[in-house]
Amino acid sequence: MRMLTKLTDAIIEAERFIRRARAAKEELIADKASKEYRCRSNKQAAAKRASMDLSNALAELRRTGNWER
Repeated sequence: MRMLTKLTDAIIEAERFIRRARAAKEELIADKASKEYRCRSNKQAAAKRASMDLSNALAELRRTGNWER
C-alpha cells in the first residue's frame, strides 16, 4: 500500500473516531445531567471500535519502512 493511501486511510479513521467520540461524550454529558447512567451504550461501543480501527491504521502507517512517493 502506498504511503499516500496509508495517510489518507489514517485521516479518514481519525475523523471517524472524532465523530464517534464526540457523540459518546455528548451522551455521557446528557446522562449525567439527567442523573441517568448507561453502562456501555451503543455510542460508547462505536467510539471504542473506531479507536481500534484508528490504532490499526496508525500501526499500518508506522510499518512502512520508507516514505514512498
